[in-house]
Amino acid sequence: MPRSRLSGLYPRQHGFTLLELALVIMAAAAAFIFGVPAWQQHKLRLHRAEARSELLSTAQRLSGCFAQLHVYDNPACTVTLPETVADNTFELRGQITAGSFALQAHPVGELAGDVDCGELRLDHRQQRSVSGRLPANECW
Repeated sequence: MPRSRLSGLYPRQHGFTLLELALVIMAAAAAFIFGVPAWQQHKLRLHRAEARSELLSTAQRLSGCFAQLHVYDNPACTVTLPETVADNTFELRGQITAGSFALQAHPVGELAGDVDCGELRLDHRQQRSVSGRLPANECW
């Protein structure tokens, strides 16, 4: 009986060779090595965006209070500090007086070691700053 062309001299293999398995493991390791830091940076940028949003929202509420009552620290204003925001990754802090306010989004929890931007700051003149090593315009 003649042999088929596909079978050749060797029987057909089932499964993977050691080389194929090693290549798949190396590809998965490379994806993990490069993917995890990128994912962490993405999460950090997301939490910073949430903190910026909370700072701006709080500043807007305080400005509305000032427009109506001519002071920032009136008890009728609905601003309570400190307040934890952004999935417990930032704490909104601040100093509120009759004529001014200074707000800070202080990183806590898993983001406490953020040395790039650190604490995001906003005052009653809408001046933005950070406590980290990057310039404010890169963090804001």
